[in-house]
Amino acid sequence: MLSRVLDGLRLRLSQVRGRPEWIALGVALLALLLGLFQWQRTGGIAQEAARRLQSADARAAQLDTQLRVTQDQARDLQARAAVLEGKLTESLGRQAQLESLYRSISHDSLDSVLAEVENALAIASQQLVVSGNVQGALVALTDADGRLARIRQPQAIGLRRLLQRDIDRLKALPAVDLVGLALRLDTVTAVVDQLPLMASAAPPAARVADAAPAQTERRFSLEGLASTGRRGLDALLAELSQLFRVNRADSPDTLLLAPDQQYFLRQNLRLLLLSARVSLLSRLEPVYRSDLERAVAWLGAHYDRDQRSVANAIAALRQLQSARIAPDIPSLGDTLAAVRAARTALDNNP
Repeated sequence: MLSRVLDGLRLRLSQVRGRPEWIALGVALLALLLGLFQWQRTGGIAQEAARRLQSADARAAQLDTQLRVTQDQARDLQARAAVLEGKLTESLGRQAQLESLYRSISHDSLDSVLAEVENALAIASQQLVVSGNVQGALVALTDADGRLARIRQPQAIGLRRLLQRDIDRLKALPAVDLVGLALRLDTVTAVVDQLPLMASAAPPAARVADAAPAQTERRFSLEGLASTGRRGLDALLAELSQLFRVNRADSPDTLLLAPDQQYFLRQNLRLLLLSARVSLLSRLEPVYRSDLERAVAWLGAHYDRDQRSVANAIAALRQLQSARIAPDIPSLGDTLAAVRAARTALDNNP
C-alpha cells in the first residue's frame, strides 16, 4: 500500500517538473498525509480482524468445550436409557407375571364363589321342595347374592339378576302363620281326653226347677195348689226325658266299646292330630289335609256330636283343614342351571 502511495508521489513529481518547488512540496505532503491515513485505516482494520479472529477462536474453544460436555451428557443419557430400558423390560415381565397370577387367582376365586352359590341354591331348592321353608330359602339366596356382589365379574351380573328374580318371587308369596295354626291344633289335641264318646255318653242333666224356700206356714190356697201341680208335672216330664235318648251311630260297635278300647280310641285321635301337626310344620299340605280329614271323620263316627265340645272341635279342625300352608312355590331350576353353565364355561376357558 505504501509503495503505491510513493509511486503516485513520484508520478506527480514528474508531472510537476518545471513548476515551482512549493507546488511539489505541497503535493508531496498531501501524498504523505494520504498515505498515513491509509496506513492507519489499514492497521485498524487489521486489528479489528485480529480481535474478531481471537473472539471467534474463543467462541470455537467454548463451543468445543460445550460439545464435549454435550457428548458426555449424551453418552450418560444413553447409558441411563439402556438401564431404564432394561428395567422397563423387567417391569413388563413382572407385569405379565402379575396379570397371569391375577387371572389365575380370579379364576380360582370365581370358581370357588360359583361353587358356593351352587351349593346355596341346592340347599334353597331342597328347603322349598321338601318342607316349603320359604324363609330358609330366602336366607340362602340372599347369601348367594352377597357372595356374587363381592367378586365384580361380568359373569356375576346375569346370575345376580336371576337370583334377584327368585328372591322377589319368594317374597311375593303369601305369609303362612304356621305357629298360630299349630297352637290352634294343640288346643284341640289338649281336649281329646275330655271329649265325650258315643259309647260313654251320659244322659243330660235333669233340669231342676228352682225350689222355692220352704215356708213354715203352708198356704192351702187355690193358687198354691196350682203352682205345686205345675212343678210336679215338670219334674215328672224331666224324669221321663232322662229315660229315653236317641243317638245316631254309624256302626253298632261304636256303642259297645269297652273302657280300654275307648282309651285306644282317644290315643288314635291324638296320634292323628300329632301327625297333622308334624305335616303342618313340614308344610306337607296333602298329608296335613288327609290327617285332619281322618280326625274329623273319627270325631264324627265315635264321639257324641250333640255335645258342644265335640261340635267345636270338629269346626276347629275343618277351619284348620281349609288353611293354605304350602302356596305354589316357584322353582329355582333355571338359576341353578345358569350357575352350573357358568362353572362349565369357566372350566373350559381357564
